[in-house]
Amino acid sequence: MIILRLAIRVAAWSAIALPAVEAIARQLTRTRPIAFLPESPLLLAALPLLGLILATTLRQGRVVLLLAALFASGLAMQLQFGARLQSDGFYYYAYLRSIAFDRDVNFLNDYRMLGLTDKPYLFEPTNTGHAPSAWTIGPAIAWAPFFAAGHAAASALHARGLPVSTDGTSYPYRQAVAIAGLFYALLGGWLAYRFTRQYLTARTAAAATVLTIAGSFMLWYALAEPTMTHAPSMAAIAGFAWCWSATRGRRTLIQWMALGALAGFAGLIRWQNVLFALLPAAEALALLWQAHQHRDRAQRQRTLAGGAAFAAAATIAFVPQMLAWKAIYGSYLAVSPLGPQIHWFQPQLADILFSSRNGLLAMSPILYVALIGLIVFARRQPAVGVPMLIGIAAMTYFNACIHDWWGSASYGGRRFDGAVPLLVPGAAVALDGLRAWIGRRPQLVAAAAAAVVIVWHVTFMRLVDTEQVRAGDAVAFRDASAGQARTLHGWIGHPFTYPASLWFAARNGLPPASYDVLHAARYLTDPARPYGRVDIGVSDDVFLDGGWRAPERDGDVTYRAIDGDATLLVPLDRAAPLNVQVRARALDERDGQPRQLTIVLAGRTYGPVDVPADWTVLTVPTPPEAWRGGVNRMTLTATRAAIDYVRVQVRPD
Repeated sequence: MIILRLAIRVAAWSAIALPAVEAIARQLTRTRPIAFLPESPLLLAALPLLGLILATTLRQGRVVLLLAALFASGLAMQLQFGARLQSDGFYYYAYLRSIAFDRDVNFLNDYRMLGLTDKPYLFEPTNTGHAPSAWTIGPAIAWAPFFAAGHAAASALHARGLPVSTDGTSYPYRQAVAIAGLFYALLGGWLAYRFTRQYLTARTAAAATVLTIAGSFMLWYALAEPTMTHAPSMAAIAGFAWCWSATRGRRTLIQWMALGALAGFAGLIRWQNVLFALLPAAEALALLWQAHQHRDRAQRQRTLAGGAAFAAAATIAFVPQMLAWKAIYGSYLAVSPLGPQIHWFQPQLADILFSSRNGLLAMSPILYVALIGLIVFARRQPAVGVPMLIGIAAMTYFNACIHDWWGSASYGGRRFDGAVPLLVPGAAVALDGLRAWIGRRPQLVAAAAAAVVIVWHVTFMRLVDTEQVRAGDAVAFRDASAGQARTLHGWIGHPFTYPASLWFAARNGLPPASYDVLHAARYLTDPARPYGRVDIGVSDDVFLDGGWRAPERDGDVTYRAIDGDATLLVPLDRAAPLNVQVRARALDERDGQPRQLTIVLAGRTYGPVDVPADWTVLTVPTPPEAWRGGVNRMTLTATRAAIDYVRVQVRPD
């Protein structure tokens, strides 16, 4: 039996360790040291999971095996996704390369070496002669050990005569940072598990951790874009939350200082992480209130001393960023002109949670479930749960005030990385509740399965009824399934945009499915873009509301014809005096009658304007009372006219 267990352990660890070595070598040295392993990254990723399954017979070391297997599998999946230094990762990485090789934080040469010469604003020197930077120094600190390993790999390859530079810019350095991202994602998961384990069972906490991270945007930033700052940010807040919770109510002065240092370091990684200092702040306020009620002078003094120690340690931990600011901008506290604007009194709260444009809950439905669970958790454990809800609410408000609240060209609600560990207990409570609910009503599992089968059948019937599928013909179920999904979405919309999409539907007289595009794509939300345009004939179905012919082409112009009334849905963020610009041409003038176009808005007619035979932009001015914030129905009336696009633009005063 002992020999069998030893053999299983060796086999399990071999299935995990060998693919890890292979994947690391492929990333850092672009070699394949273990030739018998599969070349396919997907097959390579499967081996550690098989080793993990084999190890389930072992009673000890399961957590270590799980983390090791996930790390090895994740390394292989990074190969599959082509993980590399990219996007904002370059700007965080510039700190690391510059400090390691130049012993400064002047990135003028680093930006050039990293291939960023197409961004001229990066090379406009500050008043100290440094390159500007709107990014943090913390990721460079977190990545430093991995960067050192990359330097060792680059040096070894260079010594063998290979064309690999050792100046911090070649692929061993860059890929080492990608590996760091996966490491910190797993570290953050383990710390979030430890945090949740204080309140729920190990099995539930583990399941909730896996679901929350794998089911949210964090998986992307562990495997596809690991050189962004989100993985180390999540790990920092997970460690902070664990330490805060574990020492709550009995925290010594040293522990207050350690907690403050963690908060300061989390702020070094992402500045908005300092908002999570609200957790111990809420705790301290509760303790001070208790001390006031009981006239406990000693407790008041201990709490005030702890708060002062926390603040001092957090400030000291944040000093590296202050020194960098001093060098770059000449001030210990600076705001870079490269950073996004903050509109403190214009938060896009519904959008940042429910929008199809990287809305947190719409894009990561598991977090919707976790948030509901966290509210339940806060009722059961108010001393812990309420500060967590306050911290998440503060982060939500702050992120909603950022000019590009959707996170620009990025995946998911990435700016909520610090909120993910706090939502793990909520997911655990939701899992426990679901398990108990099913235990009391086991027949509902069968009912749910039956409902899925019935919905599948009814949506397929709808495809046949609308002749999207011909009865009796062979059908590719891939295409049919896509049609069924579109049909179901047309009926109910996206459930994880509720209640925002339901309110939108009721307010605008449209189905909930319209919310996904018409609300997210509404015009005039960005002060820098006081206009909006519908390109007729190209992905325009969601904007059309009857009267339009099928798309046609005129050279490189795609258009739709109208003959009579045609209605267009125009989503606006707010009412404003707008010029309506319609690019159009008459289709048939053989009868010698001039063609004219009129526009009807809110029951009032604007125009008419003549429609010539050649493509022409026709402009119709409209007053602000013709519009409203929401979806506006614009009716275009013309005889035999072709419409290329409709554009609205704020009229200058």
